[in-house]
Amino acid sequence: MDLLKQISVHLAEVAADPAVKSLDERLLEKLDGQVSETLAEEDRDALIHQLAELLPNFQQDPTPLTTLIEILIRPASYIFSRVLDIQPPVDFSSGLNAPSPPINMVTLLLLEKAKLRTSDTDIVAGKPEVVASLIQLWLATPDTAVSQKAHDVFLGLLSAGEEGHGSVSTANEGHGKPHYQSLMWRRVFRDKDIYESLFRICSLRNAGRGRQLNKRGKTVAQARLLDLLVKIDCDSIRTTQIEGVERQYGVVKNGILEFAAVKMVDYEDDVLMHMTLIEFFAELLKPNHSLIRTSSTAEPSTLYSPSLDFLLHWGLHSRTISYYTQPSAHSSLDLTYLYSRSANYIATYCSSYPERFNSNGRESLDVLRRVMEVLECVSAGQWAQDMIPRHDLHVLASLPGYSLLPNPLHGTSVFLLPTKPPNAAALQTLATIFRGPGDGSVESTPSSRSVARALYFFYLDQNPRMWHDVVKAAETVALKNEALAAIALIGAVVDASWDLLPTKRMDDRILLVTETELAEKCHSSQPLPPSGVLAMLAPPALEAVLPYLLRPAQTFSNLVGGGRGDVESAAYRVAAAKYEVLLSLKARLKDVVQETGQLGEVLTAVNKRLAVGVLGGQSEVGGRVGTLEL
Repeated sequence: MDLLKQISVHLAEVAADPAVKSLDERLLEKLDGQVSETLAEEDRDALIHQLAELLPNFQQDPTPLTTLIEILIRPASYIFSRVLDIQPPVDFSSGLNAPSPPINMVTLLLLEKAKLRTSDTDIVAGKPEVVASLIQLWLATPDTAVSQKAHDVFLGLLSAGEEGHGSVSTANEGHGKPHYQSLMWRRVFRDKDIYESLFRICSLRNAGRGRQLNKRGKTVAQARLLDLLVKIDCDSIRTTQIEGVERQYGVVKNGILEFAAVKMVDYEDDVLMHMTLIEFFAELLKPNHSLIRTSSTAEPSTLYSPSLDFLLHWGLHSRTISYYTQPSAHSSLDLTYLYSRSANYIATYCSSYPERFNSNGRESLDVLRRVMEVLECVSAGQWAQDMIPRHDLHVLASLPGYSLLPNPLHGTSVFLLPTKPPNAAALQTLATIFRGPGDGSVESTPSSRSVARALYFFYLDQNPRMWHDVVKAAETVALKNEALAAIALIGAVVDASWDLLPTKRMDDRILLVTETELAEKCHSSQPLPPSGVLAMLAPPALEAVLPYLLRPAQTFSNLVGGGRGDVESAAYRVAAAKYEVLLSLKARLKDVVQETGQLGEVLTAVNKRLAVGVLGGQSEVGGRVGTLEL
């Protein structure tokens, strides 16, 4: 008897006497995904129908049955129309409302098939009881895995037709119709009962009453709603949809986004939800943060977005940054949980809206002063022991380069970052600042790239032994993190896409130095190198960095008494990182040689070193182990 026949006979026996006959789980497990792929479609349908008949009255653990259904419906060819053909018909509402996670999960898997075609999504939208049950399960279930799956299914149904979500359109399925005008979208945002359920399930005003969730359950539902809204960037979530519903929950004009961000959370008494709320605000600020967007194709602005405008209008922006810029105004308990979240919010804000940050004098000054105050209090011993303000370094690395230029009002925090004693986070921060904004960054402009170059030379003037310190850290392989960060700093400057500063001031309101002024302030009688690779081939980098890069990598083969494994691994990682920088140096040097006809001998030396591999041909016993000199 073949496997399919055995399973069919066994399921019939269980159905005949479910109270006595136990499932043979080992038998069911034999029909795995590989076997399922080879089943004839009529056999697949017959087995699914048999399972559908058994499941509603099954009194044992349904997990083996639901797992088998999941395997059977997994092929992409099993589309939603076949789900609708199952006999007896799938009762989606009962499956979603069942107090059994396995039943919930298999129902969600069946429902998920509808997101692949907009016509199938429309069928689900025509079943308001199914949509209501899906929302209830997603927000209220205590099972995290089920909730996440319900979230994915709900988002998939909402985004049906959105490019990148795998949905397909059949003929005459409303070509060109925005997804936020789809039947599912209108069901959720224009059906009074469905729309109101989003507010009711998450509102604290009815916590614990009747069949409503208790306060803990409400806060879980709130976090789940925030997680969904951050993935939607449409006017439907920030404008009035059903005024009568929104008014009941204190919403004035900005729809469900206002409810979730302003009214829903008891942030004064629930610091953990306040953390979640600030993280939500930070996600809202990110350009292209959402999976579902309007049809607008406008480029991200460094001054404005609807999300930023919303946060500013409701005072959420100023309230959030105050936990970082005005710590004395808040309790120590709040700061324990919220200072780091506020710092992350500011970092996101600065990197997403650098132009607005620069134009807001009071706000930028408060942030810059706070970073300066914190870094001034870090001693050399603390840098050496890695007892450092990581959140403040994150803010510093995210600030627009222009705001970091030396200024009589606030100096510059960049000068407070040490290269000795070496600290991985400090070196990484310097690498980010000197590299400047990447090509895909909203801040990547000629002026921002010229500012990154200016900051490098200003710092080098203040710390002329910078590259000697960095090379020493790179050679101290025993401190792997510091060594890797030092090498990354070298690579950041090599790869930096810099621009020259203007030759004269274009606007008196801008305190940007000119190219001549930069050279004067850095005590240089010659024009400063225009690019990162040329800066590495000019003093003081030339004497330290190039010889280091051309030397063979270090090994630890002379260690005795064990312990080689981890150390050898660290040594190889450092050597590989160094090799990658050499490859970048080669690529940049080739461009220079082609453009100028100079530095050919340096390129030859780099090629010679690359030819002997990552370790530089070193195989002798007794490679040098770097030590740290504080």
